[in-house]
Amino acid sequence: MSPKAVRPVPLPGDAGMTGHDERNLGRLGLISAQKTVPATLRTWSRAVTLPDGRPASIVCTVSEGQTVPHGLDNDVMVGLISLCFEAGLPSDGKFSTSAYRLLKASGFPTTVQYYRILETALKRLTDAKYTVKEGWYRQGAQMWSTQMFSQVSYLAYNAKSELGGASVLTVRLADPIMENLRAGYIKPLDVAFYTSLSQPLVRALYRQLDARRFDEARSDGLAPGFSVALRDWADSLGILSARSDKVRDALSGAHSELVARHYLQDVVWRGRGMGAALEYVFGEPPQTQRPELVEQLLARGVKRGMALRLTNVFPDRIAQAARRFDHYLKTARTEVGNRGGLMVAMVTRPEDYAGLDAGAVPGASSASPRPAGAPAVPEQDLVQLEAKYEGEVAELSGQALLDWVLRQLSLTGLLRRLDASERSQLGERLTQGQLDGRQLVRRSIQALSQGQPAQDAVYQEVRDLLRGAWTPSLTP
Repeated sequence: MSPKAVRPVPLPGDAGMTGHDERNLGRLGLISAQKTVPATLRTWSRAVTLPDGRPASIVCTVSEGQTVPHGLDNDVMVGLISLCFEAGLPSDGKFSTSAYRLLKASGFPTTVQYYRILETALKRLTDAKYTVKEGWYRQGAQMWSTQMFSQVSYLAYNAKSELGGASVLTVRLADPIMENLRAGYIKPLDVAFYTSLSQPLVRALYRQLDARRFDEARSDGLAPGFSVALRDWADSLGILSARSDKVRDALSGAHSELVARHYLQDVVWRGRGMGAALEYVFGEPPQTQRPELVEQLLARGVKRGMALRLTNVFPDRIAQAARRFDHYLKTARTEVGNRGGLMVAMVTRPEDYAGLDAGAVPGASSASPRPAGAPAVPEQDLVQLEAKYEGEVAELSGQALLDWVLRQLSLTGLLRRLDASERSQLGERLTQGQLDGRQLVRRSIQALSQGQPAQDAVYQEVRDLLRGAWTPSLTP
């Protein structure tokens, strides 16, 4: 079996990759869909209309010498959200990954050109400041709010050279985003379909359309279509031209692609100029080859639209989630108010309900953050994972091995204790074969069960090795 074929934790960008989208980001269009924008464009503002018809506003500003986020930056945010979920939505918001994995999660080729594009996009996403006035929905508080943030609130990596496959990034998404991800204000995102679309504008359009197609207010959870004013739609997508013919030309190509892919059934233009309106008619709901899984979800209160999405995105999770759900209903001390929401959470965030397999009742909902420093996945799961894939991991090498090691060290909590320079050095040592990544993962897992002193000892060994000290237990 080749190293490339064996991946104990599926990496973003692989066939069959699943994903999520934070619903405010999907709806508000904070990143211009245009492939390019004027180099001098450092601010924009627009009015938006909320799903309940109330007005809100958004302002974006960047520093001197920067430009507002646009184009491929949308794809990088999709990748970051996917990797944040993969890291278990860490309680402090920080997660680490390789630049290679982020490229794959974003759907980009792993060429020198795209490493440069990635670095530029990350800088823009960190620099750009947004003010969303009375237009950001907080799931935990069940209210619309005003929020001021950068989509990436923290970014660290080795600045001595350009990004490459071994570069290790540490990222923290904005608090309002993290809060909603933990609270479940998300929808499944078909990342394979998203990344297969041809242009940034088509992908951004699909993301916004999909945010509107998912409609929990409807009995089946799916909207058949919707209408929108052309001027508002151009603003939402960040199309800068004020000429209706230019806007129409830009959208027509994207519409044609989504109709050809059967995501849209039709797009009807009504009226002329920028006062025109568009009526979108969605194609048939997602089909599934597993109707029995849809029925399991429907029987537990999930709406059909969400059930179809979950069946397509997470088919392997549903049977286990159903068992956990049924067990919880039998053992819960209070009545479950939102049965469908609980079932969705058990499918999308299974790690928060792992204790139910042993008959335990969780002490908190999926919205509850983990204690600081706690591993994102229970220790016993990490041990089982290591044992299950021991043979396959032995065959990993190069980038596949580096990605696997970083994933496991992130889950055990070791990676977050290293600073940006140390993480970059770690990536270089692993890539060059100067550090036994498999042994380091085993030591890190074992230390979890041995208490804080053991975890501190492993951390110190790694730091000593990165400083040039000889550490026989971790070197090949």
